[in-house]
Amino acid sequence: MATPLKLVVEGMRCQSKCARRIREALEGVPGVASADVRFQDKSAIVTFADGHAPVSVVDLIQTVRGLDAGLNKHYDAYLPDDDRRARTVVLHIEGMSCMQNCARKVEGALANAAGVKSAKVNFEQKQATVVIEPGSRITEDDLISTVQGAGKKFIASVYVSSPRLEASEQQHNASRDRLPSVVPAAIAPSKAPAAKPSGTASSRVTLAVSGMTCNSCANSVESALRATAGVESCVVNFATESANVKFVPATIGIRSLIEVIEGIGYKASVVTGSAVVQSDDNRQADIAKWRSNFFVALVFTFPIMIVMTLLDNIAPIASGLHTPVFDVKGSTWNNLILFLLATPVQFYCARRFHADAWNGVKHRSLGMSFLVSMGTNAAYFFAVFSDLRCLYLHDPSFGVPDMYMTSSMLVTFIALGKTLEAIAKGRTNEALRKLFDLQAKVATLVVTTDGHPSIENVVPIELVQRGDILKVVRGTSVPADGVITQGEGRLDESMLTGESRLIKKSADDTVLGATINVDGLFYMRVTGVGRDTALSQIVRLVEDAQTSKAPIQAYADQVAAVFVPVVVVLSTVTLLVWYALGTFGMVDLPQHTSAFLFAFNFAISTLVVACPCALGLATPTAVMVGTGVGASLGILIKGGEPLEAANHVDTVLFDKTGTLTNGTPSVTDVIVLSSADDDDDGTMLTPDDLVFLAASAELGSEHPLGRAIVNHAKLLAKPLEAPVTFRAVSGKGISVELQNDTVHLGNLDYMNECGLQWGKSRMGRQGSMDERAKLEAAGKTVIYMGLCDRVVALFGISDAARADARSTVAQLHARGMAVYMVTGDNRRTAHWIAEQVGIPVHHVMAEVLPSNKVAKVQELQASGRVVAMVGDGINDAPALAQANLGIAIGAGTDIAMETAQMVLMKSSLKDVVVAFDLSQTIYRRIQLNFVWAMGYNIVLLPLAAGVLYGFHIEIPPMFAGAAMAFSSVSVLASSLALKWYQPPTEFTIPHIRPRVDKTDERTPLLQRCMTTTACMAA
Repeated sequence: MATPLKLVVEGMRCQSKCARRIREALEGVPGVASADVRFQDKSAIVTFADGHAPVSVVDLIQTVRGLDAGLNKHYDAYLPDDDRRARTVVLHIEGMSCMQNCARKVEGALANAAGVKSAKVNFEQKQATVVIEPGSRITEDDLISTVQGAGKKFIASVYVSSPRLEASEQQHNASRDRLPSVVPAAIAPSKAPAAKPSGTASSRVTLAVSGMTCNSCANSVESALRATAGVESCVVNFATESANVKFVPATIGIRSLIEVIEGIGYKASVVTGSAVVQSDDNRQADIAKWRSNFFVALVFTFPIMIVMTLLDNIAPIASGLHTPVFDVKGSTWNNLILFLLATPVQFYCARRFHADAWNGVKHRSLGMSFLVSMGTNAAYFFAVFSDLRCLYLHDPSFGVPDMYMTSSMLVTFIALGKTLEAIAKGRTNEALRKLFDLQAKVATLVVTTDGHPSIENVVPIELVQRGDILKVVRGTSVPADGVITQGEGRLDESMLTGESRLIKKSADDTVLGATINVDGLFYMRVTGVGRDTALSQIVRLVEDAQTSKAPIQAYADQVAAVFVPVVVVLSTVTLLVWYALGTFGMVDLPQHTSAFLFAFNFAISTLVVACPCALGLATPTAVMVGTGVGASLGILIKGGEPLEAANHVDTVLFDKTGTLTNGTPSVTDVIVLSSADDDDDGTMLTPDDLVFLAASAELGSEHPLGRAIVNHAKLLAKPLEAPVTFRAVSGKGISVELQNDTVHLGNLDYMNECGLQWGKSRMGRQGSMDERAKLEAAGKTVIYMGLCDRVVALFGISDAARADARSTVAQLHARGMAVYMVTGDNRRTAHWIAEQVGIPVHHVMAEVLPSNKVAKVQELQASGRVVAMVGDGINDAPALAQANLGIAIGAGTDIAMETAQMVLMKSSLKDVVVAFDLSQTIYRRIQLNFVWAMGYNIVLLPLAAGVLYGFHIEIPPMFAGAAMAFSSVSVLASSLALKWYQPPTEFTIPHIRPRVDKTDERTPLLQRCMTTTACMAA
């Protein structure tokens, strides 16, 4: 008896038709006794008849390939040892910070790539195992591009690739009609070289920089780092006293970066833990230093003031003070006492200014310290020079003791200002520090025996690791991110999401670290610790935002670059002009005052009144306070650039599903069009049968409509069938192989692309169109279902608009913003939702594929609009990146998104309005700070230079120093006022006329009137 022959058969879509058709064709070949064709195994076992001539394998394969598989396709057959196996590629991936978000995002991107059969990401090993479909032309470079396209921070490289039979692949891809050899030639596998991650990958480090006294110092550090080989980019923030550096480790290391900073006179250290904690520690040390300098200066300056203002006006005491010291001619006890008191103030309390000024001179970077040092030294050494002149001329009348008081009071006032500035800067990130302090310090670790808790130990939170079982009792905070294994609780997550209501959590629910278990007791398995928790990610995101620079900051940097040299020149000109005027008698000099001393006072006042610090603090302090306030409201703002962009946005583009709607669609209608077996026995599939097959096909889908079908099938109380293969076409549909059927689910275009036919037993294509129109008229999304090669059913799925959608759109309209909606849904359904939420129908972009949403954003931008895109941050990632401002709403813990510039933690549309209002408030505060800082210098510099001296208005040097010290404090106070920000309510909508755009100008008058009426009614 001849040995049965096994063939691999591809292209079958079901057991009932395809497998039967192939079986009948094979059994019709002379010499074949029987054929067992199995759809599930994709195989055909051919048994040959005894006593018959040998059957050619080529004939059998040609017989299968000659069959019409429907849908304009053919079946394929080949021997099992014909090398058409899938190949496996393993990628090494850097940049994944958590399993819940990053790893899933990478895995989803790879799995959806064309030609990829499956993908699995191992977060612990930082590897992705990708199985490529036979015959696919996708390359390793394509896979790397896919990973990096999923997020800017992901870096992929080929770790190892499985052996690939390239010749066989080329033969397979060249033509499906060409027969392979019955006995394939042995082809030596071509092994892809194992490539380890590239050494040229970039790294980031945050350095704490101390010693900076103004924005010019920060610019000096930034310039020095940017000029260093291996540094790709860096941002130095004076307010946070930090440097965020992106560098190439193969070229330069962290130690070298620190050496660069220390080489220009500043101190630097690596931020090893949270920047909040380290910054707070550095800030406390800085406050202590300035406070110490202030009190020491005060101890010596106060007696100087007593001597000059009180004792010098009491005749008997004044007479004694002006007597010679030990009969040395030209000396007085007054000058000696003032010299002894002023010297420690000048050289101990002001030593930091002198050191910074000297470093600035060496490295050609002049800042506030240079002005203070130059002004105080000029006053002090002029007083010393005058005393020496008195001794030389034996005449004490040449002394200028006022200069000792001037230098000492300058140092004292500036030290006080710097102390208050350091305290105020410490309070700018108070909201972030409070958020960080929510982290539990200890956890109750449970040791289980036979699956039941047995031993409990209280351990520091640093010792908790993934997989641990923790006990959380009532009234305590959740120690880490995890999943509840036993028990239940009511949790307050307002500290992370801003959501005020309690949320009930039970077994298998996710809990977040730092949230409060208000009531109940539960056990949890830890899934995220340390930097991988939601809290740490939020803190890290806000820290990054606070160290970034807003575009408007470039203006302050440009001013700071020339500020000090301009002030020095202005002071010199002031000295020369007033000296010339005094010398030539063109101005009346005060009594007992020489022309030089008269001019010298104006020059010193001009030097010390100038304040570059206020300009440098105007933007970063407002950003720090504002982003901290945003975090406490559940609004994460990624830096100053989104703040500025939000201030200019005039058009808001909403995604529909999950953004304007609840994102929890449900199946409302199942309409049977025909049966897949119409041509056989006329048996009709019931709605329950169709729901079961559709839900089985959608079992692995993450699309909201797919989940709706799966949830609907739960009512059947029947376990679903696991898919064998799964193929998705973005924005169109899916095709899934089950054990005995191939199921297609998607829109009408997808059904046509698959070449599916229309049934005859109940209704044809026109009948389905009528049913579809009815469903869409009710605002429902229609999903077509195909079974094998025929369209068999329609699913009507409803997703109601959010309760706050209409009021949100109305508030945006009231703020003068045009509101648009984009969706892949059909036009009728999209218009129905638009009418519910108050969006004009001519602002609806329907039937848009996810890949085309970017083009829609570009169209709006091309018309001169500044566009904000609001979406779920996953499917809308390209559009979020293209928009001037990307806002991800309802992201919850998914803060690892790289594309969105703002992340709203709550699933509340009202937060979109709050985000705009907060951003505009912060930006206005930045502008106010700039106006104050510039106005201060513009007004006080001329006054200090004496332009109003003719009206008896002047600023003495000591008061000029006090004004300079308090100008930066006033900017900080202005920024700190943002802490009292109150979000807008529905009843505080500003009355602004809606923007009439170019589209509206082309809209018929009646339609515009109706739209305006609808907006007003909202």
